[in-house]
Amino acid sequence: MNDMKKLTSIELFTGAGGLALGLEASGWNHLGLVERDRHACSTLRLNEAKQHSLAKNWKVIEGDVRSINYQELVEGVEMVAGGPPCQPFSLGGKHKAYNDHRDMFPEAVRAVRELRPMCFLFENVKGLTRQAFATYFEYIRLQLHYPTCVRKRDENWEQHLSRLEKLYTGRTKQALRYKVVSRLLNAADYGVPQYRHR
Repeated sequence: MNDMKKLTSIELFTGAGGLALGLEASGWNHLGLVERDRHACSTLRLNEAKQHSLAKNWKVIEGDVRSINYQELVEGVEMVAGGPPCQPFSLGGKHKAYNDHRDMFPEAVRAVRELRPMCFLFENVKGLTRQAFATYFEYIRLQLHYPTCVRKRDENWEQHLSRLEKLYTGRTKQALRYKVVSRLLNAADYGVPQYRHR
């Protein structure tokens, strides 16, 4: 029997729970799974009700991440994970990125800023890494690097990016700072029977 304490996590944009199952299998204990789609939440609850070995203690929070108060939800969480909606960056979509109301990376950054986890893990489609989105991808990375450098009310994202770049290249220290690493991975290389780049 393994007596090691499981590390705690919260997952945003959970969908039907694929990432959540993988993280539970690797030793994480989800304190909350946030998902707004009622059908996906039904799937999550069914797995929990049927006492699936990895899902038996899940707390499903059905709602929009934009309305979540993280201080009321959990405390002392060690990881924030999730897959923000991919439609703004998908090769098959309209490619609106930051102009798409479904771009939830700002909410992912807010969760990191408010929960201050030990680490975080976000996945998205390969399309996010294409040249057309290179500047915005760097903006996402720098926001995660310095989550307490918040966008001002009168700032557009490019102006905020400029401020983040000055912070990154300057000597000013931030109280909360993460080392951010990004990788393009193919699920087929990890035993999944399909080519799925994330």
